[in-house]
Amino acid sequence: MVQDPAQGREELLNRARELVPVLRERAPEAEQLRRMPDETVTDFHDANFYRALQPARYDGLELPFGVHTEFSVELARGCASSSWHAIIIACHAWVGGMFPPNAQEELWADDPATLISTSFRPDGVTVKRDGEVMHISGRWKFSSGVDNCAWAMLTLPVPPISGGGKPEPYLALVPLAKCTVEDTWYASGLAATGSNDIVVEDLVVPAHRLLAFTAIRGGPSPGSVVNPSYLYQLPMYGMFSFNLVGCAIGAARGAIEALIERIRDRDSITGAHIGELPSAQLRIAESQAEIDAAMALMLRNLEEINRLGIAGEIQPLDDRVRYRRDNAFAAQLSVRAVDRIYPLLGGAGLASDDPIQRAWRDVHAIAQHIALIWDLQGGLWGAVALGQPCPDPRI
Repeated sequence: MVQDPAQGREELLNRARELVPVLRERAPEAEQLRRMPDETVTDFHDANFYRALQPARYDGLELPFGVHTEFSVELARGCASSSWHAIIIACHAWVGGMFPPNAQEELWADDPATLISTSFRPDGVTVKRDGEVMHISGRWKFSSGVDNCAWAMLTLPVPPISGGGKPEPYLALVPLAKCTVEDTWYASGLAATGSNDIVVEDLVVPAHRLLAFTAIRGGPSPGSVVNPSYLYQLPMYGMFSFNLVGCAIGAARGAIEALIERIRDRDSITGAHIGELPSAQLRIAESQAEIDAAMALMLRNLEEINRLGIAGEIQPLDDRVRYRRDNAFAAQLSVRAVDRIYPLLGGAGLASDDPIQRAWRDVHAIAQHIALIWDLQGGLWGAVALGQPCPDPRI
């Protein structure tokens, strides 16, 4: 299913743009449901968003890394929760392509449209090792879009085979039919992402469904034996924030667009024309400039990632922590942009169903993801720049 990269990118971006008004109209319903409306999931399947990075051998598009980030920007102009759902599940197919070949067969051989969720937040998890087989129990939180998926990748602390020493982080691929999904997602931002909990009781995970984080830090992965594209040799944690930041940029951009449309010809209750106030004009101008800067920074790094990947070069640690830093900074720019324009809403901004207020909540929620928290991600880059070890060994 591999196609011309430029054509495939443009097709997905055009489909995303076409869906913006549809997602904007569905956003209130999605927030009430606290998950994606079924019609939206169908639209995303039809648009091939979920398959953007899926291996070609399983009918995936195998488009350049970051095409999913770009279409998430467009989708978030209409609904950030919908954008988050689309890009998060799309990136899981990318990580799925790094698993051992027989695990990929279980995922997609019978149904290439199978979707995968994840949880990187274990809570009260126990792991018992029996040779290469794991018996796992516990709760995993924040699994976005899990209700629409058949499999999940769960972060797992695997004890050494010798029985001593510190556990190593792995991803475990588990069938959701053998798990319980608990409806726990009540949130002020990204309210429609259905990021519910996965509960597991004494589930057996065979060795071929395990993927060590040390095997996906850049270079050949277990899955690249059958998926030779550079996509499946990228450092997963070094690149992961590209699966998040587009939603913040797009939601902020959509908020600015909606505000301009709202105040262009509308008087306030006092009779003053808000759009004629120099202070309002400057707020909008500065916020839009911040979003344009965030987008340019993100696109520059994506161009570099794909250029190096196609050339067979592995991104060094300096670049990986820079990508994390830049995406966290782009998220901060998005937060500042929506915070600056929010006062221009006046009392209308207090309504929970106001679309600009929803975008304001969503941008703040996205920036709360650990991969975008400035103090953490900026600190990673600072430590490496000063010649110290990277505080996060997974990168």
